[in-house]
Amino acid sequence: MKLAIVQEHVDSGRGGAETSTLEMARHLSDLGLEVTVVCAASNSPGREPHTSFRFHRVPVGHGSRLRRTVRFVQAASRYCRMEAFDIVHAVTPCFAADVYQPRGGTYIETVARSIALRRSALGRFARRLGRRFNRRQRFLLLLERSLLTDQPPPYVACVSEYVRRQVESAFAIPAERVRVVFNGVDWDDATPEQAAEQRVAFRRKIDLADDTPLVLFVAHNFKLKGLAELLHAAAGGALRCHVAVAGRDDPTRYRRLAARLGIRDRVAFVGTETPVEVLYRAADVLAHPTWYDPCSRVVLEALAAGLPVVTTRFNGAAEVMERGRHGVVIESPVEIEALARAICECLQPALREACRADADRLRPRISMARHAAELRELYEIVLKTRHRARD
Repeated sequence: MKLAIVQEHVDSGRGGAETSTLEMARHLSDLGLEVTVVCAASNSPGREPHTSFRFHRVPVGHGSRLRRTVRFVQAASRYCRMEAFDIVHAVTPCFAADVYQPRGGTYIETVARSIALRRSALGRFARRLGRRFNRRQRFLLLLERSLLTDQPPPYVACVSEYVRRQVESAFAIPAERVRVVFNGVDWDDATPEQAAEQRVAFRRKIDLADDTPLVLFVAHNFKLKGLAELLHAAAGGALRCHVAVAGRDDPTRYRRLAARLGIRDRVAFVGTETPVEVLYRAADVLAHPTWYDPCSRVVLEALAAGLPVVTTRFNGAAEVMERGRHGVVIESPVEIEALARAICECLQPALREACRADADRLRPRISMARHAAELRELYEIVLKTRHRARD
């Protein structure tokens, strides 16, 4: 089966969606599919990170982000039709798509949750107005709507029930065309001895004793993922812990916030130098009070590592979590007291042990190998539907 995966950006340094696409392509290739990742030349990796699939780099030239995206969508659609792939799996929407997988959720929901970040009515109005002038996002909104209102529309592979609800509420698409193929991750195994050594080494690096509660925050967009709310929770009297903040984002304003809250000496900004697997082993709980995540791979990775999680209902990954076993799901990032209580609950030895003990059972359910296998089953359905239509 010849498969094209269309995604404008595939630089794994950009974040979870790009990393997931590359992992997905590798697993689909391992299943015997002939996989080509179609991406923009200016945003593709400098070298091939895997040998089991190939890249086709689409030249997009110079100009604004809108111009480059329009050129990419047009050129990628032409290429996919010319090459006569059996299946075109679009992550960036394009009209050649047989399967559309909005790994970042629908653009409609992305805009809505971005506006919700603003606390005041005036701030939300300003953000809404600003979004109207984001021409690239408006183009992608219209493209997604046109794609999903086409007749017949492509099959939609949703990475969570949360995304399925977004699709079905925004578009009059037949239910049989919408499938949940829950997100998946790969993980790095370590022996208990290696894990213990890595925990001690990292804590020594940030001058932290082994028995001091450590809350981990991992994100490249600190605002969207709720870092300010986490720092406010950590500053409350009920929660006494240290916080390690990992990610590419600029920490300047959050350093100032920590200082203003009186917790500067309890917050370590560690950047991206330490492998995230080591951070999971060094921490006692992952706090991910996100404003929006279609299905956070950070949360899934933490659960695979046996690390309890606190997140919000605006995260599709919360769908696999059971309270008392995996962590706590709160209603909203703005509920600072609830966030602090949830972290305290996850720091309890019984819950931490329950999460570690359940990791082996949970891993197959949240693996990228399982995700790829379910996608292949969906591709077979698409091919059978196409053949019936021709007959």
